[in-house]
Amino acid sequence: MKTYLVILLMLLISACGGNSSSNDKDVVVPPLMGVEQAKFSLGLSDAPVDDAIAVVLEIDTIKIIKLTDSGDVAEEILVEEFAMEDGSTASSVVTNLLDYQGADQKKIIDELAGIELDEGNYQLELVIIDAGSYVELDNDATLYAIKVPSSRLRLGEFVVDASLVQVGDTPAYTIEFDLRTSLVQRGNNPAKNGFILKPHGIKVVGRSGTIAGTISSENLNLGTCTVYMYPGDTTEFGDLFDSEDEAFTGDVPTATAPLASTVVTIEGSYEFGFVSAGDYMVALRCNDLVDDNIQFDGLEIPSPAGQSKFITVTSGNTSEANF
Repeated sequence: MKTYLVILLMLLISACGGNSSSNDKDVVVPPLMGVEQAKFSLGLSDAPVDDAIAVVLEIDTIKIIKLTDSGDVAEEILVEEFAMEDGSTASSVVTNLLDYQGADQKKIIDELAGIELDEGNYQLELVIIDAGSYVELDNDATLYAIKVPSSRLRLGEFVVDASLVQVGDTPAYTIEFDLRTSLVQRGNNPAKNGFILKPHGIKVVGRSGTIAGTISSENLNLGTCTVYMYPGDTTEFGDLFDSEDEAFTGDVPTATAPLASTVVTIEGSYEFGFVSAGDYMVALRCNDLVDDNIQFDGLEIPSPAGQSKFITVTSGNTSEANF
């Protein structure tokens, strides 16, 4: 039987500065009268990462965190069982994220689980089992450890909308892992330091579409091609960087960091799946320069010059941008 614990959190700190006791009993909170509720379902997907043939993640629990209008925590729902492909449930879910790229995804919470949420703003917190998570590199049989700070991934806000529903086996919401941004090798020796998985570059997407396209042979002949995706009002295209990472050095650039990036396949195609509806810029870079995902490298984007396009994404549709 599935177990979902709903924990009512105190929103105000008492005048004496005390916190709520860890011994408080779990309280099941009934839905508010007049507030429309949504049936919640969730899947996993990712954008590929360079040089890896497997990025395996074991999720122990997922906490669904309801936020107040001011951004404080109002309520938490703990999900302890997950949907398996054969229709059964399990107490943890193990996924090779590279098996679910682009617009593909793996359902882990089915609508039939009966999780109903009030409409509003939420966050997700994933508890990761480090011992069951690893990276396997190309031409290397070693399984390198993935380390998640405090074994928890706290993801940014997303909106629950009662009009979003599961369609067949396609969940209403998807955790999209941009591994080129979020997966970081610490140091030059992965056997010693392993990899870090950060929440930076991981987001929860509801109503979404796809950006896809092809690259001309003329551009492919210039070297490895990468497509970067930016907000629609971007005027200065930056390469990958994370100025909030403890290893970041130098001044924070004025250029805009990409929302996501993906390497073009040898056949000359690319795809961004689970892109929130809205306006975007996509830009191409074709050369063999390495883009560090922490440091700002000052790479020329687009390269060749002029290889950028404005594009609008609508829910349920594929928007095409060819270079």
